[in-house]
Amino acid sequence: MKVTRREFINAATGASASAMMLKLGSVESNTARVEAAPVAPDPNDPSDPNAITDPEHEIGKPYRGWREGELDLNFISTGIGENMFYIFPDGTTMLLDAGDWGIEADVNHTPFVPDGSRRPGEWIARYISRVKPGLETIDYVMASHFHSDHTGERPAGLRMKGLPEDEDYMISGISHVGEFYRFGTAFDRGYPTYDQPTPWAPEERENLVKFWNYAEKTQGLKREEFIVGALDQIKLKSAPEKYDFHIRNICRNGVVWGGEGRENVDFFARFPNNRETQKNENTRSLAIVINYGPFRFYTGGDASGSIRDAEGRDQDFEGAVGRAAGPVDVCKANHHSYKDAMPKSFVNAVQARAYIVCVWTMAHLQDSTARNMCDDGATGYPGPRVMCPTQVHANNAAMMADKPWRNRLVEREGHIIVKAYDGGARYKIYYLTHDDESMRVELVFGPFESKGAANA
Repeated sequence: MKVTRREFINAATGASASAMMLKLGSVESNTARVEAAPVAPDPNDPSDPNAITDPEHEIGKPYRGWREGELDLNFISTGIGENMFYIFPDGTTMLLDAGDWGIEADVNHTPFVPDGSRRPGEWIARYISRVKPGLETIDYVMASHFHSDHTGERPAGLRMKGLPEDEDYMISGISHVGEFYRFGTAFDRGYPTYDQPTPWAPEERENLVKFWNYAEKTQGLKREEFIVGALDQIKLKSAPEKYDFHIRNICRNGVVWGGEGRENVDFFARFPNNRETQKNENTRSLAIVINYGPFRFYTGGDASGSIRDAEGRDQDFEGAVGRAAGPVDVCKANHHSYKDAMPKSFVNAVQARAYIVCVWTMAHLQDSTARNMCDDGATGYPGPRVMCPTQVHANNAAMMADKPWRNRLVEREGHIIVKAYDGGARYKIYYLTHDDESMRVELVFGPFESKGAANA
């Protein structure tokens, strides 16, 4: 009798066929957890612009979920990689990155959450099922770049060549989520030719492309080339006429949008010496800005690193990305706010009220980048702001002591949801527990008024 794909997966992993859930092994972690007792912001200080608020008495209750007319930006905490799931105002959905890799090799990694009994792709799929019940097809899926903590990795998964008709790829990260949901349209930095700025790429690309091929043949997936500067290439599916909602494509493969009426800037064409000397995936990341009425949000994968001219002078690639994006309300930090990212030129261009940091290692909370994000002095930009990491590594306590930015750091951990509502005029930031699947609200910041609304 012919073995089905699901039967093969269940047999290979020792899972029950009736459970219909993929389980790719188990990992454990003894990494210490930071105590759930925030030092800042201070909920008892009404003068603190980031004071914890709860006007609708949501703290301690299950998250009420998305409602039509709201933009929910979910930052899913697994302890491995960067994982985002967006629900647009009309219900259109998008998965942006889903990381998985052999993180055990990093001695400073953050704990696996809720625990190590499942791989991240399954935890992500289970989270999606709670915030969008009944969903079968995720409208858009995007891989910001080909790094394992954003797409999944070949060694951290199950090889699918056990069935003759299947592509020889590993189920990991994005492809693991694809075991639970179909995808509508896929974007990555390479399609269709996969030769820009050079044909080189890490093996994660090969693995993801094999999954795309499988999903095209069996599930109706469509792939599109990501066009830098395009407006509404990613658009609402159900009611585009009902909402003032737009997405601008900002950069790809070192090509940065030049602005209305201006040519895009191709950093690798302008400085071709970098094609061989700068092969890190980060400078090739995709970036977008989501606009919902007056609310603006930036995300750009790991858009960071140095592009240098022939004399070795840095050409401020990340600053150019920030200037193309322009001022936003909320910014997902580039490259997890690692030390090579978030320079003043970028931070001062986006001028965010809130920074979301997707953390999976101790190194993702840095004094240098935190100072840049929180500088409201002569070298920064005015106004309050808050830094929201998905986790705070316990071993960073000594580094954070007496830092001038500490009162702007949320020293909690969990899933983060940014919710823009009232046509984008206001937004809140939620922290949800990631220790279990209860979706319990731990903190609420806001409501904040969107910059565009305030300036209207």
